[in-house]
Amino acid sequence: MSKSPIPRPTGLAMLIAGSAVDSTSGLFSRLITADGFTTASGRGFFAFLLLTLVLIWRDRARALRSLLGIGLGGIAFVLLNASGMVMNMLSLKFTAVANFFMIFATAPFLAALTGRIVLGEKLDLATLLAALAGFAGIAIMMVSGASSGGLIGDLLALACVLTYAAIVMVVRRNPHLDMLPVLALTVLTSGLIALPFASFGGLPSHDWAILVLFGFFQLAVGNLLIFAAVSRIPAAQSGLLGILNAGFAPVWVFLFLGEVPPLATLIGGSVVLGSAATHLVWTIMQSRRGKEVANFPAAIE
Repeated sequence: MSKSPIPRPTGLAMLIAGSAVDSTSGLFSRLITADGFTTASGRGFFAFLLLTLVLIWRDRARALRSLLGIGLGGIAFVLLNASGMVMNMLSLKFTAVANFFMIFATAPFLAALTGRIVLGEKLDLATLLAALAGFAGIAIMMVSGASSGGLIGDLLALACVLTYAAIVMVVRRNPHLDMLPVLALTVLTSGLIALPFASFGGLPSHDWAILVLFGFFQLAVGNLLIFAAVSRIPAAQSGLLGILNAGFAPVWVFLFLGEVPPLATLIGGSVVLGSAATHLVWTIMQSRRGKEVANFPAAIE
C-alpha cells in the first residue's frame, strides 16, 4: 500500500467511508439486546474471522508467521486497543451515543499533550487552546451525565480517550507495524477479554445477526478502510476521523431510532466539534505552508 504526502481524493473518500462505517457502533449497540460484555466479545470474534480471512488471502502460507511476528510494540498495541474496544461497548450501553463520540473527538488533542509529556514533541499554542476548549466541552457533557445517570458511560468514554493516547505513543515508537495482523489479534483479544463476563446462552437469533454485522461491518471493514485511508493522506488530515465519527454517529441513531441528544450534549458537543474543526483547518493550513505541526493519527475503536 503506497504512501503519499499529497492528499488523494481516493484516500479522503476512504476516510469518510471508513468513518461512516466505524461510527455505526452506536447504532448497533442500541439495536442489540445483549449486554456490553457479550456484545464486545461476540463482535470481536466475528471481526477476527473476517480479518483472518483477509490476512490469509494476503499472506497465504505466511499468515501465521505474520500473526506471531508483531513484536513487543504490536503486543502493546493489541492489549491497549482491545481494552479500549471493550470499554467502548460498555460506554455506549451507559451513555448517549452522541456523548461518547463527542468526548472521543478530543482524542487527538490528548494524544498531542501526551506526546509532549512522554516523547517531548512540540506542542503549539493553537493545539493547547483547542484541547482546553475540547475538555471544557467534555465537562459540560459530563455534568449532564451525572444528573441523568450517564456519568459511568461518560467516564468510560474518557477512559477510551486515555487508552487511545497510549496507543498513539506505541504507534509513534513503532512506526513500521504491520496493521493487518495487529488488528486481527486486537479484535480477537477484545473478544477474549470480554468472554468471561459474556452470556451467549439463550441469545435470540436477532442478536446473533446483529453481532455478525457488528463484527464484519463496523469493526473489521471500518478499521480496514480507516487504515487504508491513513496510508494515503497526510497525517494532519487523519484528524478528520474523530470529527466525522462525532458527526455521523448521532445521525445514524436519530435516523433509525429517533434518539435525540440532550441539550447539554448539543452544547458541549458543539464546543468539542468547533474546537476540533477549527484546529484541523489550522493544522492543514500550517502544513501547506511547510511549518512543523503536531501530527494526529486516526482514532481507533
